Amino acid sequence: MKNYYDILGVSEDASHDQIKKAFKNIAKKEHPDRGGNETVFKEANEAYDTLKDTRKRQEYDTLRKYGQGGQGGNFNFRSSDFFGEDIFENFFSGFGFQNSDMDFQGRGNININPGFRSRRRGPTNKSVNVRMAISIKEAMNNLEKTINYKLPSGKEEFATIKIPAGCQNGITFRYRGMGDDTLKNAPRGDLMVQLTVLDSDGYTRKANDLYTDKTISCFDAVRGCELQLKTLTDTIIKVKVPAGTQPNTLIVCKGQGMPIPGGMRGNLYVKVVIIIPQLSQKDLNKIKDL
Repeated sequence: MKNYYDILGVSEDASHDQIKKAFKNIAKKEHPDRGGNETVFKEANEAYDTLKDTRKRQEYDTLRKYGQGGQGGNFNFRSSDFFGEDIFENFFSGFGFQNSDMDFQGRGNININPGFRSRRRGPTNKSVNVRMAISIKEAMNNLEKTINYKLPSGKEEFATIKIPAGCQNGITFRYRGMGDDTLKNAPRGDLMVQLTVLDSDGYTRKANDLYTDKTISCFDAVRGCELQLKTLTDTIIKVKVPAGTQPNTLIVCKGQGMPIPGGMRGNLYVKVVIIIPQLSQKDLNKIKDL
């Protein structure tokens, strides 16, 4: 698997601006129109196209951390990388799949198994697809869920799913040999569990960042104040609202968002909603000269 960070010459925790600057430097030197190396330029362009996009970068970092890249791009994800137990073999974040043939191609310029087709011969059992939903609060930590599902034969099965913290919405877990068993002389199909991550507890999610609203009075907005905010990890953080804050101002709390593979976290954005109270004429007279 290509190391896009090495191609651009940046560290794995490089900021967006650092990545952009590194690509521009390579482009100036290696652009074919300027007599540069076309292969080097194309690789740099591919790396930049992935790392500049938060979601693509998240998927790429997940593949690099939990995948085992081999020739032809065949990546296997093992639960031992997460939990030390071989519960599931593969999961693919945001990539499409076609039944059990494992013909994967990622978004952007990350290609998973380009041109690969399964070489299974003879009849095969089908994969069984199920959906499961969790809240973003549950997704803040490593999570274990047991689900039950029915095979095409009508038989009921159970599977225990271990979900790593920070999982993206739409991620699919593959359990080999836990799918359809209708054809007795053929290998069992796979179980495909697609995860939906739902907003909850007054928080919404965009990529790895969290968003929430906090209401204050117009007087607190004028004077400035300090808010007590309960996060999705059930901890209380203090959010300082500067004097003169305007309605719908976003206050950023760095590192309070969703977990990201590698030990980092996204940010939390608090939107300040300001309430203007209805005052009596007497109260209006008191404040009219302020």
